[in-house]
Amino acid sequence: MKRNKVTIYDIAEQAGVSIGTVSRVLKGSANVKPATREKIEAVIARCNYQPSAVARGLTQSHTHTLGIILPKLTNPNYVKIFEGAYDEAAANGYVMMLFPWENMNAAGQDIVEVLGERRLDGVIICLEFIANEMEKWRRKLDAIQQYMPVVLTGSMPQALEYSSVTNDLAERTEQTIQMFAEQGHERIALLGGFDESDAPYSRDAGYARGLQAMHLPYIREYRQFGLCTIDDGARQFETMLSQLLPSQWPTAVIAANDLVGVGVLRAARARGLRVPEDVSVIGCDNIFLCDCVEPPLTSVCTHQSETGRLAVRMLLGLEESGRRMMPCEIIERGSCCERKKA
Repeated sequence: MKRNKVTIYDIAEQAGVSIGTVSRVLKGSANVKPATREKIEAVIARCNYQPSAVARGLTQSHTHTLGIILPKLTNPNYVKIFEGAYDEAAANGYVMMLFPWENMNAAGQDIVEVLGERRLDGVIICLEFIANEMEKWRRKLDAIQQYMPVVLTGSMPQALEYSSVTNDLAERTEQTIQMFAEQGHERIALLGGFDESDAPYSRDAGYARGLQAMHLPYIREYRQFGLCTIDDGARQFETMLSQLLPSQWPTAVIAANDLVGVGVLRAARARGLRVPEDVSVIGCDNIFLCDCVEPPLTSVCTHQSETGRLAVRMLLGLEESGRRMMPCEIIERGSCCERKKA
C-alpha cells in the first residue's frame, strides 16, 4: 500500500540506511559519517520530507529524557531490563521514563499517540511479538520513529528491520535439547508460550530442529502452550501428564521462562515426582526465584540487565545501531541431572 505522506521509513529505505541513522541526521548528531549525512540530506530534499511538529522540536534540542515500554511490571525479566537501562541512562546524564504497556492497553491508550506527545530523545520498546502481529507493529514503529529513535528488546521476529537487542530463542532451545540429550534424556517437553511453529526465529522452530538433530521424536503432547506464569506452568505440566501414560511421561522439561519452570516444580511435587531424579527441569532468564525454590532451578541466563544497558548506549549513539544478539549461557543448579539407564 502506497503511503500518502513521506515518512522517515521512506527516507531510510531510499538512502539505504537505518531509521536510527536518519533520526540522528535530523537531530543534528555528529555521530554520522559525512558521506552518509550528505546522502540522507539529498534524499530528504528530493522527497520534500517534512518531519512532524514533534519531530521538528526534537531535532532542535535534547531533553535528556529516554523512555522504556515494558509489557508487564510484574515480570522479573522485564524489571531486570529496566534496571540496566535506568542505570546506563543515569550514568550518561539521562532520565528514564517508564511506560507500562499493559496499563496503557487497558486504558485504551495508543502507543503512538502517547509517545508522540512526549519530548523524548529515544525509546526502548520491550515487547513480545508473535508472528501474526508483525505488520501491525511495523506500522506502529514506523510512526514512532518519526518522533524519536527506537531500539527493540525482547523476542521479536528477525524479519523486523529495526535496531534491537535480543537473543535467539530458536538457538537457545536447540542448545538446551542438546544438553538434555547428552545427559541421556530422550523424552523432552517444551512448556509455555504460544504456537509459532511456522516462524523460523521461534522456540518452536528450535524445538523441532533440536529434536531432529538429536534424532529424538516430536510428540505432540510434549508441546504445551499457554501463558508464562507459575500457575500456568503448573497447569500445562499437569495437562501434559493427564494426556499420557506414566511410561510416556517426559524425563526432561524445557520451560519458556523461570516462572513456568517454578510452576513445573510445584506440579511435579504434587504428583510425587522427584526433581531431578524423575524429571529434570530448566527455565530461562535466570531470575532471583531460581535460588528460592527446592531444588534450585537450572536456567538459561539471557543477560537482561546488560540488554537494557546496551539498548540505551545504542539510543545515545555510543554503540553502533543494528540487530545485536546477546549471548546465552546455562546456569546449572539442582533441577537437572543425567538420566540413569533403566
